[in-house]
Amino acid sequence: MISVVIGTYNRAQMVSEAIHAALAQIQPEDEIVVSNDASSDATRAVLRAIAERHPTVRVFHQEKNSGGVANWNFAVAQTRGDYIALCSDDDQYSPGHLKSSLEYLRAHPRIGMVHSSFIDLIEKRDSCVMAPRPLRADGPLIVDRRNLLSYLIRYYDWPFHPSTIVMRREVWNRVGPFDHTFELTDTDWFVRAAELFPVTMLPRHGVVNRRHAGNWSNRMGSAQMQREIFQIVERYILRRWVRGPQRSAWQAAWRANVRLRLLLTVHARLKTGHAHAALSSWEALCQGTGCSVPAAIQRAGAAVLRAWSSYRDFHPPESVSPL
Repeated sequence: MISVVIGTYNRAQMVSEAIHAALAQIQPEDEIVVSNDASSDATRAVLRAIAERHPTVRVFHQEKNSGGVANWNFAVAQTRGDYIALCSDDDQYSPGHLKSSLEYLRAHPRIGMVHSSFIDLIEKRDSCVMAPRPLRADGPLIVDRRNLLSYLIRYYDWPFHPSTIVMRREVWNRVGPFDHTFELTDTDWFVRAAELFPVTMLPRHGVVNRRHAGNWSNRMGSAQMQREIFQIVERYILRRWVRGPQRSAWQAAWRANVRLRLLLTVHARLKTGHAHAALSSWEALCQGTGCSVPAAIQRAGAAVLRAWSSYRDFHPPESVSPL
């Protein structure tokens, strides 16, 4: 039995489409658990209508908005399946996603969890563009404790997509729930899971990832996301290597990687006219990567960025990639 988990808030139409995409892939003995985080739109009515037609859909409603993390933890706690699959309320499973994921897990008992690539559906006012992300390998790509840090450095932009995750229940039970400390809590959870269980990235596109103005990642902002990624991986390094030259070497490599990525983010945000995002990334680079740049240098850099932004006539796009 597989349990599909969807947490939702104020996305009545999108969550309906996510549920129906999952319904097309599950068996009668499976379930879809949806937790509504006190939505103020038509979500409650939409979920009630779906549950009345489909007994495999189990719906729960929070009385007060939890902010997201608690709602997801609650939803997973209601599941009864031997396998757990996650899906954001604005994503949709690609055909065959659950079947392929379960077949791989059943054929490879050593693997605790699978994930996959995805297809971006870039939504604009007058058009939608489908853009498949490139596959990282011709065959399954396995990550575990031995190569986790090198994997995170290489695939910093998106080490995984949460809506593609399918796991054995044992993984959730041992790793524990999402940590309220982070907004980017799924990344922290993924790192903790890969410390304990081998994780495989399957060479396929598991979900359609909708890129729209209301994306949570856009609201969080790339600079804050990168601050949290830095903290999450720094914590992992401290857990992985208690002391010695290995810790120092890996820490230096990780910090250099983050600084380079932040510089690239500053450049990208300037090109698209997101001056505030560029300044936030510059601040994160100066103060949030394990070093403290002198205040005079930080102010001078910020002044240059503001001057450059005011000089150019920019027309920012409706949506941007989070990193």
